Amino acid sequence: MKKQVKYIALITVVCIFGLYSCDKTSNDPATDVREQYVGFWTSTESTSISYPVTISLDASNSAQILINNFHYLGASEKAYAIATKSSLTFPSQVICGNTISGSGTYVNANKITLKYYVNDQTTIDTVNATYTK
Repeated sequence: MKKQVKYIALITVVCIFGLYSCDKTSNDPATDVREQYVGFWTSTESTSISYPVTISLDASNSAQILINNFHYLGASEKAYAIATKSSLTFPSQVICGNTISGSGTYVNANKITLKYYVNDQTTIDTVNATYTK
């Protein structure tokens, strides 16, 4: 009888440690930080002009998003930005003959703030914009 109690105790201890040592893994795939930016937004620039923009994922680059109608340059025109959980970086790029660059901050699910520069080869405009949903 004592041997049975010892074996049961040993098996119980082994099972407890075995269950305790299991990793808790999620069946969900890793969340793409860019997802929070995706959607329809209203851009309001420092000049008080407002216009719609659409943000989508860049299928060709897993670190980038695409912004349609950036700086009100046309619905078919897209700027790209490198997205992290809390910030955007606009590398220098040419859209409709304008060189743009800048950065932004993801404030919350309804607000993104941007500061970017637009060089039309004559003047360089500094633009502060807020995207809201």
